[in-house]
Amino acid sequence: KKYADSGERDGRRSEGNMGKRREGGRPQRGERDDRKPFRGRDGGELRRPQRPQRPQRPQRPQPVEATAAVAADIMPIEEGIDNLSKEIIAAGRTYSVFELARMILASRDRYKVIFRKEETGPELLQSKLDGAVFLTKAECLTYFRTAECLKELYTAEEVEVEAPKGSFQSIAKCGFSGALFGPSNYHAYNQNIIDLHQAEFSNMALDRYKSRVVTESGEEAVNAWLETMKKKTQYRLVSDTEVILEDEKAMLAHFEANLFEDTFRTTHRADVDSQIPGKLLSPGLLTLLKETIADQRRYPGKLAPFLCRQLSGRHLAVFKWQGKLHCGPSRPHAIGVDVQLAERPAIMLAWILGNPGGGIDALWKTVLPEEVTDEVKKAWFHDLHWMINEGFVILVSDGHIFSSDHSSAPAKKAATPKKKKKAAEPVSKKTPEKDGKSE
Repeated sequence: KKYADSGERDGRRSEGNMGKRREGGRPQRGERDDRKPFRGRDGGELRRPQRPQRPQRPQRPQPVEATAAVAADIMPIEEGIDNLSKEIIAAGRTYSVFELARMILASRDRYKVIFRKEETGPELLQSKLDGAVFLTKAECLTYFRTAECLKELYTAEEVEVEAPKGSFQSIAKCGFSGALFGPSNYHAYNQNIIDLHQAEFSNMALDRYKSRVVTESGEEAVNAWLETMKKKTQYRLVSDTEVILEDEKAMLAHFEANLFEDTFRTTHRADVDSQIPGKLLSPGLLTLLKETIADQRRYPGKLAPFLCRQLSGRHLAVFKWQGKLHCGPSRPHAIGVDVQLAERPAIMLAWILGNPGGGIDALWKTVLPEEVTDEVKKAWFHDLHWMINEGFVILVSDGHIFSSDHSSAPAKKAATPKKKKKAAEPVSKKTPEKDGKSE
């Protein structure tokens, strides 16, 4: 009986009833809702509360590719190399060159980065005031408007001015930072958007940035903007206080025309600190710096040869041992047959020959007499350092000690001589017989 009118017994609607709205039900899409609003107990209309609008988050900057045709090299600071050389000589230990390179790369205060222009690369513009490096004049001007070194050339002064007059109904502002642009009918509205985009959001397309501009209506928003317009920043030249520039745009124009060449130098090579703030570099150069440091930390193949030259220049020995480059107080030298060692060096050398790769602590525990005085210990240490400086003994950075005639590398198996192939016996060629006789 329930489904007698529709002719359906399985609970589904018939084709004739599809799309029809029941009386008092919700309207279909596209239909007008003529239902009466719900009323509360006091007769007031009940409405669904609106969700608060979430603030727009600033878009993450897109990764910038490293600048092409510009190379970046890592160079240890001179003071750090001097201290490292003194430590190697004082301790008498031999280090792997790659181990020293990774030790330097472990902290950014131990090296600097050098940008070099390649044959087809762009010129580098480096600031003489703070070392900032950029590729174009536009990047230099954008940086200079908020740089700390601006105070060395110009003095900013805030003055009272008359607020703009007119009929303003709404105020536009940046959807990311909240900076006020003013009403859309204000004469500097578009220029304000362009200036802020170039200064802080240049990684985003201008059209896309404009789509994120929000508008606030009401007298309160208009009054807040008018209050900000009652004050204006003008600039005065430090070297000549009579030169007054009415706004930031005039200041940048004056800087470009008169002081730019004295502030930024054009160069093919620019040295920067490895901890330089990102805002002091062109985006492409900043990416290049990060990639160079990351690559060298994985494999310091470019830093190691340069480090060898620096250590060699400080009277340290750089040599290949056990298949790897090492740096130490002296190269390995075999003890001559005619050399006779004193008692203490002979005892230590005998222990090292019998225990190749043994630890330095085990050496002292074995050869040093019990309850020796500090003077005796000093004599034993002095003799060991003498053998290290002569190259008779190699003390590795991890505390293992070897003689110059031994290596911790496993000995290679003697090559087994190849068995000579047995020469094949010559095959006798039989000449054809003639008339039963062989020739």
